This record gives sequence, structure tokens and C-alpha cells, in this order.
Amino acid sequence: MRRLRCSVTVFCWLVGLVPMAAGAQSAGTAPSDLLRFHPKLPGVDYDTPTDPAAINACKVETVVKEQKSIGYALRDGQGKLLRRFIDTDGNHKLDQWSYYQDGFEVYRESDLDGNVSLDEARWLNAGGTRIAAVVRGQVASWKQISAEEASKVFVQGLVQAMANGDLALLETVMATPAELAAAGVPKDVVAKVAAAAASRAEKVDALVKTLSGWNRQTIWNRFDGTFPHVIPADPSSGLEKDLIVYENAMIFPGSTAATNPSAAPSKAAYLQVPDLIQLGATWKFIELPMAFDPDKPVVASISGIRALLFDRSNTVQPRDEAVDAALKALADYDSKNSQLLQSPDKRDHAKYHIGRIPHLQAVAKASKNDEDRLSYNKQVVDSLVAALRSGSYPQGREVLEKLIAKGGKLGSYAGYSLINAKFAMENEQPGANFLANQKTWMADLENFLAKFPQAHEAPDVLLQLAIANEFNADEEPARQQYAKVIQDYPQTEAAKKAAGSLRRLDLVGKSLALKGTGLQSESIDSTQYQGKTLLVVFWASWATPVKDNLPELIRVQEKYRDRGLEVLGVNLDNERADLEAFLKAHPLTWPQIFEGGGMESRLAVEYGIISLPSMFLVDAQGKVVNRNLRTSAEVDRQLEKLLAQRQAGSAAAERRE
Repeated sequence: MRRLRCSVTVFCWLVGLVPMAAGAQSAGTAPSDLLRFHPKLPGVDYDTPTDPAAINACKVETVVKEQKSIGYALRDGQGKLLRRFIDTDGNHKLDQWSYYQDGFEVYRESDLDGNVSLDEARWLNAGGTRIAAVVRGQVASWKQISAEEASKVFVQGLVQAMANGDLALLETVMATPAELAAAGVPKDVVAKVAAAAASRAEKVDALVKTLSGWNRQTIWNRFDGTFPHVIPADPSSGLEKDLIVYENAMIFPGSTAATNPSAAPSKAAYLQVPDLIQLGATWKFIELPMAFDPDKPVVASISGIRALLFDRSNTVQPRDEAVDAALKALADYDSKNSQLLQSPDKRDHAKYHIGRIPHLQAVAKASKNDEDRLSYNKQVVDSLVAALRSGSYPQGREVLEKLIAKGGKLGSYAGYSLINAKFAMENEQPGANFLANQKTWMADLENFLAKFPQAHEAPDVLLQLAIANEFNADEEPARQQYAKVIQDYPQTEAAKKAAGSLRRLDLVGKSLALKGTGLQSESIDSTQYQGKTLLVVFWASWATPVKDNLPELIRVQEKYRDRGLEVLGVNLDNERADLEAFLKAHPLTWPQIFEGGGMESRLAVEYGIISLPSMFLVDAQGKVVNRNLRTSAEVDRQLEKLLAQRQAGSAAAERRE
């Protein structure tokens, strides 16, 4: 697919087009006319046919609203949308231009004030979520941008700076002193950021010199981070409001194969980001990232907003040679031995993990703070558990039990890890009795809570017990344990999930008000289905029971469609691309809510979803009649009963009249 720039001449030509009369057959407007127009901003991925036969197969349609023509739509030979240009304000000039990929809108440009110039650009669906304010054909600022997309724009801006020294795009994702002041950041920290901004050009030049393997064809590949952190408001530091930040994330570059086929992205320097800060609907960099050679180990940055807040001297400590050496030895070991994990022989797996332990212990020993030591010692536990589970290192259990006996944070981590490893190993045995093994596992979890009531793992352990009881249809102890998670560990993610589970358990007889965002960025609300019977399906493309159940569920929908059944999907895939790939191969006729995040997404947490599929059945009055449907057969039986009752009630009402 081609990505071309649009000329000002073409832009003005299309802005001035008058939508055709309603019912007209696109007279005077050929597919080639609409294909002449391209996004004003570079780097947009969208479909453009280049083969003459494919272009000739395209068709121009009239877009009609309230029996009036408001613009043009272009479809390819298979009927998929390619372009949609419309007049939104009724002044008989086009002011919104949409571009599509695989039939979905991925990019939109708008003239918001009717001055025949581009004011706003939006990336949608697979294109992303960002919204740019555009001035004189360039991004001036961001109305909305995610952390991942901010990192992509930063790479684009850095390459632009390499090419011609232009910092304009890069500056759009750098936090300004005014924004930080509005966010409640102390004045002296704002002053330091302002001083750094004043010397940005020199700092960018220095960064560019460290970008080994980069060139003008370098593009963004991916953004890797753990999860956002909250730095709470703190009078002692002068921080007036909570700050939400990504800390020590990584940005990895790529290359365009068409322009640089011999490039080796794995050899190109990647960027370590001290932090990104959330400012309203946007995420921005506070300071420039650092470039790292992929062949050398990474040492976590001590710069960034946290250091500026809590270490006002902001003294940069020298890198620790002992830590560097230990990390290098660990990286070398992984590089030379990772192929053992591909072996079909489990003994090779054990060999890899056992050999890794002394290197992890060396890094832990060299580390100068408790958090780093604990992190690497936890990886030692992970390797012990992996070796134990291979079946070739039974003595790993004894080592783990010694760690557990010592107590502390590492002891609790080892204890929880060993409990789950034993449960998995017992269920892998031929003829395993799952229910008996589960009973032992639950007893082990209860013993864990007695021994480590304040452990970091305790809320998750208690939540696991509640979930297990719910699965076993022991709802009363499950309710009590969910409530205890909320009471004893109120600030944890487990407490949020427990609260959602209690909400779900109490749904029957209550009105359902479930809201989310659809695949076309539209708002979907379950209350809009009142008067219909509604089946809400929580599902994901990776869940085998879901995939096995969907064909039957489609048949159930067809069976009851004429009797008022509607279906609403809530997809819990982690990535939108996974959902779109599944729907392309297995089209579903009902709308989908998708907000990303998988089983930890907003709606999954709000309703405590613990298995897939989970289905709620809602009657025509908007009340939940069943919140625990698992299969299409259960749905069929429940619908037959519900609709029969509804029909009988209607018949009785008619007789009374």
C-alpha cells in the first residue's frame, strides 16, 4: 500500500467539492478522483489500490443523511470502504476526510471551523487513539495521546531531527513547564525542566550521536513497560497532586523493509525512558531518553520525575561496575544457553534454569538496594520452580522450603510459588484426581494465609480461594472471602476484582447498566436494548471454550432473533489486532465492546470475570435473569423458558382485556 502526501491544490479542490444530489450515481466523480487525495500528515497506514484493475473495480457512492447527500464514499471491488469524505455542517463543502484499512476507519482529518484548512487529525481503530491539533499542515499539539503512541511520535520526531534538525514534532510530546506546574509539580522541579527545555537542541544532538544503527528510514517498533505507577501527593516533597507515570520503559526501533531491507533492527540502539507522565488525556516525556547498545546490559535509570522530586540535589551516581559485570555474565549465559528451552527433553529445561541461578544470585549480591536484591532473588525462586516442574530436579523443593522457613518477602514469594507448582505437578500425573488435588491446594493456601497474613501475595491468595469456592458452587464462603479481600486489602487490585465478583453475584433481579466503547469508537450502552431480550457475552479469541461454543451461540441467536433476542459481546483480548484477526476469519453479527487489557480490563474487573465465556441474560425490562451462563445449551434452555413466560404473560394480559 502506498502512503503519499497530498498537495495543497488537491486539498483545496476536494474541500470545495459540493456533495452530489441525493440519488445521483456519482456523476462526474470517478474512483481516481478520490484516490488523488491523501492524508496531509505522513506516516498513516491505510489501503490504496495501485493495480489498474483494482482501481477500475472501485465504486463511488453517495453518502446520505436525512435524504440529503452529504458526501462521497469509495469502496474497493470487495465492497470494503477505502475513503469517506463528507460535509458535517451542511455548508455544502466537504470538511471531514476518512481513510480505511481492512474496511475500518483508521485515520480522519477535519476542518472544524470552515476556513478551508486542516484543524484536527485523529487515528482510530487499528490506527490508534491519538488526536492532534493541526496548524498549517503540521501537528501543533495533542488533544489525546497514549503512552505507546507518544513513544511512536517521539521516534518520528527524533528521525525528523536527524534528517533536518527540525524539533517541532518531538516537542509536541515533551511536557512543558506550564503543564507540569498545572499538574502540581513543585516550582523548583518545574524550573529544572524549563532549563533542560532551553537546551533541548544541544541535548538532542548529543542523543542522535549515540543512536547506533539508526537512519532516516528508522521507524518505531514497540514500547515496553510494566504498568503505570502513581506517585502520591506528598507535602514533604511539595507535590500537590497525584502523578501517574511510566518509569524505566523501553522503546525499540525498527526499519521499513521496502527502503532498508538489509537493516538489522536487533543491532540498532534502543531507548530507555526515565519516565512518561500523564497530563490529562495525553502522555508526555519529562526528559529525553537514553540510547543503549543492545549488546550491553541495561542499568535502571535513576533520573526522571521521581529523582527530581525526592533527590533535589539530583546528583547522578556513577554506574556500579560490579552490577554491570554480573548483569553482563547473566546476559551472556542467557544468550549461549537459551536454546535448551527449545529442547523436547525436560532435563535440558532443568539444566538451563539450574545454570541460571548462580548468575542471578551474583546480580542480587552486587545490587546495592533491597528492592533490586529482592527482584533478582525472586527470579532465583522462579528458576527453582521451573527446574522442579521439569521433573528432573526434585531437590529444588528442599531448597525452596529452606527459603520459606526464613520468612520475609522472599519466603512468602517462595511459599506461594511452591504451592502452585505442587498443584500443577499433581494434576499433570496420569489419572490425576483434580478435585482431590484442588482440596489439598486450597488447604495449602489457607495455611499460607495463616503463616503470611501480611505478605504481598496474601490478597491474591485469598482471591484465589474465593474463586475456587465459586467454581465449586460454594457461593457463601466465596462471598465471605471476596468481602474479606475488600476489607483487609482495600487498596489492592485483588480488592477491585473481589468487588466486581460480588457485584456479579448480586446481579439477578437488578438492572444492568453496562457501558463501553465499540469497534468504531462508538459508545455502547446495555440500556439501549430495553424492550428486547439481551445476552451479554464476555469472551476472548484465545479462550478455547469460547471458540468451541461460538458456532452454537450463533445458531441460538438465529433461532431466537425473531422473538426479540439481541447479543452484545464484551471482548477481553489483550490486543485489538487479535480480535480483528479473529473476526476476519469468524465474522460475528453482534456488536463488540473492546477496551483492551484482557482479563484486567475495566469491565472484566467491574464484573469480576473469572472465566470465559461468562454470559448474562437480561429480560426486556433490563433486569438480569441469569448471570452464570457458560454454554450455548444453557442459553438455549434459559431463553426458551424466559420467552415462554413472556409469551404466557402477554396472552394472560390479552385475556384480561
